[in-house]
Amino acid sequence: MRWFVAPLSLRFKLVFASVIVELIMLSLLVANSVRLIESSLLDLAKVRFREVDLLLNAALAGPLVQRDYATLQEILDGSRSADGYLYLALFDDTGRMTVVSGWDRDQPLPAVESDMAVIGDSTRDRFDGSMPIEIGGRRYGTLRYGVSTQFLSRAKSHLLNQSLLIAGFEIVLSLGMLTLLGIWLTRHLAELTRASNQLAAGNIDVHLPVRSRDEVGQLTHTFNTMAQVIRTRIEELSRNEAKFHAIADYTFNWETWYGPDHRLVWVNPSVERMTGYSVAECLAMDDFPFSMVLDADRSAAVRDYCIGIHGSTGTAQFRVRQKNGAVFWAQAGWQPIYDQQQQYLGIRSSIRDITERMNAELALQHNISELKNSEEQQKRLLALSQQEQARMTSLLAAMKLGILFENADSRVAYYNPAFLHTWMIDESIDLSGQPTREVLKFSPNVLARPDHFSRNILQVPGTHDISEQFEIVMADGCVVTQLCYPVRDAEGRFLGRLWIYEDVTRERQTAEQLIYLAERDSLTGLFNRRRFQDELARALESMTRRKTHGALLFFDLDEFKYINDTYGHRAGDAMLIRVASEVGALTRHTELLSRLGGDEFAVLLPDAQQKEAEMLAERIIRSVAQIPFRFEGRNLRLTTSVGIALYPQHATEQEELIAHADAAMYQAKEAGKNAWRVYRHDLDTSREMVERLSWNNRIAQALDKELLRLHYQGVYDAHSAQLVHVEVLVRMLDEELSDALIMPGRFIAIAEKTGQILEIDRWVIRNSIAMLAQRGEFPSVPISVNISGRSFDDPSLPQYISEQLKHYGVTPDQLVVELTETAAISDLHDAQRFIESLQRAGCKVCLDDFGAGFSSFTYLKHLKADILKIDGLFIRDLPNDHDNQIFVKAIVDVARGLHKRTVAEFVEDASTLEMLQTFGVDMVQGYHLNMPSANPPPMNFRLATRG
Repeated sequence: MRWFVAPLSLRFKLVFASVIVELIMLSLLVANSVRLIESSLLDLAKVRFREVDLLLNAALAGPLVQRDYATLQEILDGSRSADGYLYLALFDDTGRMTVVSGWDRDQPLPAVESDMAVIGDSTRDRFDGSMPIEIGGRRYGTLRYGVSTQFLSRAKSHLLNQSLLIAGFEIVLSLGMLTLLGIWLTRHLAELTRASNQLAAGNIDVHLPVRSRDEVGQLTHTFNTMAQVIRTRIEELSRNEAKFHAIADYTFNWETWYGPDHRLVWVNPSVERMTGYSVAECLAMDDFPFSMVLDADRSAAVRDYCIGIHGSTGTAQFRVRQKNGAVFWAQAGWQPIYDQQQQYLGIRSSIRDITERMNAELALQHNISELKNSEEQQKRLLALSQQEQARMTSLLAAMKLGILFENADSRVAYYNPAFLHTWMIDESIDLSGQPTREVLKFSPNVLARPDHFSRNILQVPGTHDISEQFEIVMADGCVVTQLCYPVRDAEGRFLGRLWIYEDVTRERQTAEQLIYLAERDSLTGLFNRRRFQDELARALESMTRRKTHGALLFFDLDEFKYINDTYGHRAGDAMLIRVASEVGALTRHTELLSRLGGDEFAVLLPDAQQKEAEMLAERIIRSVAQIPFRFEGRNLRLTTSVGIALYPQHATEQEELIAHADAAMYQAKEAGKNAWRVYRHDLDTSREMVERLSWNNRIAQALDKELLRLHYQGVYDAHSAQLVHVEVLVRMLDEELSDALIMPGRFIAIAEKTGQILEIDRWVIRNSIAMLAQRGEFPSVPISVNISGRSFDDPSLPQYISEQLKHYGVTPDQLVVELTETAAISDLHDAQRFIESLQRAGCKVCLDDFGAGFSSFTYLKHLKADILKIDGLFIRDLPNDHDNQIFVKAIVDVARGLHKRTVAEFVEDASTLEMLQTFGVDMVQGYHLNMPSANPPPMNFRLATRG
């Protein structure tokens, strides 16, 4: 229970204190009186007992000597009384009880009390004693007795009651007199108290009359003076507060005041203009303003604030997130503030927006950082080059494996420098003769799991067999393998062990990187087409087993080719990265976002309903449309078209679901772009669309039933007319009309959409290399094969080409790989990696359709191709198109300056060939020279016919 005590008045405190003091004094006085009287009564009792003892000795001695027991009994009975002796027992000189009065003979007597002080004990009502019976100094017996002490208790009680009655009367009299005195002394203080309460309530005009010259009068005069001072100060504070608000509220900067307890006291209205949060919202924040600071800058801002808390001035720069989510750079100045008496009042901070300045500084720092990074990279490359040279020199005399040999006594007999290097042991330390288990105490390496690895390093548990390879992981990420071999002499006697250590950190990192590259798009970091198809297959299998729904979204960027051709690959790459980032933020962890190639993306939504897919498609469209992208001083904005295919409503097979999602995307484009559409079968009625959906199965059957065929077209030297190499072209047999050939224009685009182009590319490569190995009537010249841009997502394809060349025994210089320029530009990073891999394998690379992009010349320094094939758009009708003539001549001149050879395709007539020869084109190809055929082309184009 909680007690609420009202404030006690001064009058009450005065009376109460006086009563308490008087009670204490009276209590002490009564207690002392009782103690003195009790002591006196005790002394009187002792004197009385001694006198009675003498009388009893005189009365009992004679009869006891004469053994007059009747007389003795009469004397004892006559001596007993209620307030005197309670019992008497007489013993003769032999200790035998002779006479007893007031006690049962069969009961033992109480113990004799030697100290008479117990008579004054209020808890006792009897004193047990004994006395000798003597005559002339000779003892004839002993008298045992019990004396009542109740007369002392009654005397003490009577005295205490009288004392308490007197004290109570005195207290009541004092209480009345003190109350009257208190009222008279404090009569003016009540009025002063009421005036003080009015002043505290805000009535600053209160004034009291001074009625006396005593202390109360002086207190009243002082109160009036204090009230006047308070009125003056409040009026002055009101004027100062008006001036303060006039300055602080309209200051451009965001001003803040923190009290000595580090809590927010005041913030000016500019905070709402700068952050969007009102003053009330700011005051309600627990961690203002750090709750608005970005996580990356928060620790530094708090540190600078703590410096200000300890009385130091300073500045800080950090980023602030506004209420609407926008971010701006802020600069805060911290300064301690004091009043006129130099009393610490807290911290004042002034914060202003420095976003423009920071953007300029960051841009400058970025440029400086790039220069420094370039310089450091050159230094690192130089240092690495020198280190590699030193390693190569040392490897001529020693192995790179760390080796340690221990004898049969488990002591070090030999170790090589590589062992010291592996374990970072100082070369000045001599390990010879050291116990093997104590060797690593000289190593500064820290194990990632000491409790696990320490039990296995340099230890073979009770066996002389070869140990299994054991990996040791260091705290810094290094991985070292350990292998132990027993060493025996010719007779099989155990001589010791050979420990071998190898640092495999780089191999592990390379393996992890290869796994990453095989599944990721190198530009955006998203999953590539291969990983997407694997995940889609697993998702369809899971949804089929659990009988749930799902959705697949396809989208690409409207007019992306215009951006890429107009502003170059850097703008296109930056736009793709930004789109991947924005859309990635919209997808959940259970959804899979992939880049299929170029500007095409897909989102897989397992276990999703149609409404969820539509909502995500709407968010993607809004997000892409709102991306503020600025490049080279121009604002660029893109839109996207999204297609939705639902599982199992629209398809249950992987290829069919992909085809329907792609068809829905084109339905969205036909609806005006910047829109999304769920696949509708009734809108997909054109023959081309129907054929496109059926091509997945036809292509798969063509691969399974070997319905693909190779055709050849010659590429000739423009001046000597000799066959330089042969381009391999793929055709498909019509399954229903076995004599009819299906041209690649009808199925290649579909295969690229569905990913089947990867299998077609490998089929063409494998069969072309096999044809080179057989040769037969085929000319002894290299062949060129076309690779789709989708194959850039397959980092294992260069390795596959190398394996096929080795398998069939064909030299790599007999194979030319043609890559489409537009595909290479849209996947520039993958194309660079792909070309470098092919060239390392020994193959030549031809860049097909060169000139189709407006920034083709810019890409030449990135795409290290050996041959440039000029796009046929510039060759057709070349003699009659002056602009194309200038462009072709420029391509030839640039290629010659870069030491690259050129090929002109679509040579349809003699006049075109003659002009190309004049321009200096190295090689030509076209129907005028040779028609594609299943037979090998002639060695000289003059022998060619157009039949």
